Amino acid sequence: MSKQIRIIPTEGHLGTLVDVTANGGSRIDAAAAMGITPSKLGTWLTGNQFPEIRSAWLQAKQIYAMDVADEIMRVASAPLHEDPKLANAEVTRRRLIVDSSKWIAGRLLPKVYGEQIALEVSGEVALSPLAQLRQLDPNGPVIDLEPSVEDD
Repeated sequence: MSKQIRIIPTEGHLGTLVDVTANGGSRIDAAAAMGITPSKLGTWLTGNQFPEIRSAWLQAKQIYAMDVADEIMRVASAPLHEDPKLANAEVTRRRLIVDSSKWIAGRLLPKVYGEQIALEVSGEVALSPLAQLRQLDPNGPVIDLEPSVEDD
């Protein structure tokens, strides 16, 4: 039986994780740069043992999402080519870049950059017959609609 060596994150690990993540690197990239396995990094990020690692990783993801949003604005506002055919192709290319970047930013920070879905309901809500009875007499007996077997 082999002994497992326990790796504890250091300040160096933390700095590398933040640098790689804030520059758009994946967890696999970060783990490789830190010299650990992706599963070890996953344990550090999901466990409660090292909250400073998770906190730093989340902040680095936020930094990267803000960089992606800045890049969207840069790409969208750059001047187009004077030739209409080339300008049309450039618009299509930029639309692809912007849409991809919006998707990435929305996944990283859904509350900030994600699509907000609003559900509006109109009309009346129909109450079941049991709910209507309870509205008439809220202190009345509770009616059990499930059949029960009585002992003799």
